Amino acid sequence: MSTKQSDSFTQNRFFWTVFGLWPGKIPNKYYKYFSLTYLIITFVTYNALLTINLYYTPPRIDLLIREIVFFFNEIAVAFKVSMVIFKRKKIAAIFDMLDCDEFQGNDDIGREIVRKHNDYYKKYLTSFTLLCNITYFFLVFSPVFTFVIYENTLELPVCKYYFLSDETRNDYIYLIFVYQSFGMYSHMMYNVNIDTFIAGYIILAIAQIKVLQHDLENLKVDKSDDGSGKLLDLKQQQKLRKIIHHYGFILEYCKEFQDVISGPMFVQYGIGSSIICVSICRFLLPATLETYTFTVTYFLSLHMEILAPAWLGTQLKYESHELMTAAYKSEWLPRSERYKRSLKLFVERVKNPIIITGLKMFPLSLPTYISIMKTAYSCFTLIRILQNRQELEART
Repeated sequence: MSTKQSDSFTQNRFFWTVFGLWPGKIPNKYYKYFSLTYLIITFVTYNALLTINLYYTPPRIDLLIREIVFFFNEIAVAFKVSMVIFKRKKIAAIFDMLDCDEFQGNDDIGREIVRKHNDYYKKYLTSFTLLCNITYFFLVFSPVFTFVIYENTLELPVCKYYFLSDETRNDYIYLIFVYQSFGMYSHMMYNVNIDTFIAGYIILAIAQIKVLQHDLENLKVDKSDDGSGKLLDLKQQQKLRKIIHHYGFILEYCKEFQDVISGPMFVQYGIGSSIICVSICRFLLPATLETYTFTVTYFLSLHMEILAPAWLGTQLKYESHELMTAAYKSEWLPRSERYKRSLKLFVERVKNPIIITGLKMFPLSLPTYISIMKTAYSCFTLIRILQNRQELEART
């Protein structure tokens, strides 16, 4: 394994750099010009046109659903992009924390735990990137295939720009199609590499907690050690101090990480139920096979954006709470009163597990995810009742 855990985020930083978000620790002045120009064209202008389009969209539910899904998703993307741009120094500082000696593991088992969790993150990154690219393929290239093979009308991948006249839209259809396709791909890669980056931070925090559990459970006198009881007690005291220092470093890591992702996660979870609700409604409308395939993959991607941090946040809370059990498994009975007092203070501290929150208003946990899904289903049920009532009135 590389001695730098931050190398696991190489793909994330690469795509941030390509799409104008990450200039590195020492920004190049030419990169600043590129970043500013790129973001104005593909981010600011793109979202402005999307907002204007939503305003001009005809008040029909089959037309509004598609526009609302992309619009809500762009709100979450905007906050994530702002996180990388305005908190770049804090993110770089956390990368440096991951590369410190305290986070590498003290023995072969500890280093193996760290390596496995880095591998878990890389597999998650690969699978989520693949899923999102499949979604993009069905959205963008399916209309192209039907246009070329069956000579159907070329449909725009994102929105129809209802503020344009039909003549203007048809005259510039190819230019608009390329602009929307490229803009959507860059926004998709923002989402992919920021969402996986957040999940990766939590995965590596879980790895450090598990390393700490291993160190606590093996906090015993080595049989090969020689010396008096006081000397052995002193050695154990030094080992315990090292563990406490490691735990303090983990808390600092989680605190900095919490400060970086708090706002974007609040927005992501805040509008998550709305996005999922609208996506479910899309299944009830008639559509082509390509549209249904896109809707399914897009729905899965939305779930992963919310479920992954929730599941990992729950696991982090559980593993940090298990530090108490690991402390009791250590060899503490024959130790001095001073050692026992230090261990008691540590146990009292770990009674409060590590919890990642969204603006300190709700935890990233499975109960929060379940609450979002319940809210989404309730909204979907309400919309369905209103639809049935409108259909019944239209018939009568």
